[in-house]
Amino acid sequence: MKSDANMTIIQTINGTKQLISTLMTGMMAHKVIAIKDTVYEMEVQFRSLGVRVDVGGKVVDMRSDDATGANPASKMIKNMLNKPFTMFISNRGKVLELKNIDNLYSRMFEGFPQITDAQKAQFKAQMEQSFGEKSIRTSFQDSFSVVPAGPVGQGDKWVSNTTLESGAISANIKTTYTLQGITADAITIHGEAAIQQGASKALKEYNGIPMRFTNATGSSTANIKLDRATGWISESKVTKLVSGIIEVPDGPKTPGGMTIPMSVTVDMTATNK
Repeated sequence: MKSDANMTIIQTINGTKQLISTLMTGMMAHKVIAIKDTVYEMEVQFRSLGVRVDVGGKVVDMRSDDATGANPASKMIKNMLNKPFTMFISNRGKVLELKNIDNLYSRMFEGFPQITDAQKAQFKAQMEQSFGEKSIRTSFQDSFSVVPAGPVGQGDKWVSNTTLESGAISANIKTTYTLQGITADAITIHGEAAIQQGASKALKEYNGIPMRFTNATGSSTANIKLDRATGWISESKVTKLVSGIIEVPDGPKTPGGMTIPMSVTVDMTATNK
């Protein structure tokens, strides 16, 4: 499955508006290695990875297919390729468990003896935000939460409840899906969702700073095509619009604390090509 996630964040810090654009790309290979009752055990590994971040015109770009070999960060994420981990999913596409996710990082710094332990920890934390367990769960769930609990026919509707976890953001998503069409080789589904604040008020650490996301509201739309023979995603397009407030408590790095209004737009696509 090839996926692209384009995220735009607009936030206001001390009266100054800041725009952050992030593009994450990846190709993941999935192999079913066991089936027990309604659970599939899958071996999963990345075949390609990429991250491009633009903060106020300052761009960081790293790609596993960087042909020049001059970018150390690109070399590091290339070392994350072809490192298998295990995913257990239900026959409704719900991710039940991920195992051996640390395999992704086991050889990340191979060939970089000069990097300190502190630098390694910082870079690994950044990669976990983009390609760690929460990111993988969210990406997979955005595509496969579409599967209904029982048989449905053309024009039928059903509801799926999922969560949004990204950085400090935590929210609940309630999506109503409609089976729009059935052809000889494909099933097309449309989804409309409402996004609301999650119940948890716990602080989350992001770039070493504790914070929480509150007053979350938003919406989401999804257009998904399933292969009729296998049930696997052949094409998925999801757009999310979320707004809220980042609360940063008083601390050594943020004396007096901060309140940051924020809006997030995410466009995600996935294909089996």
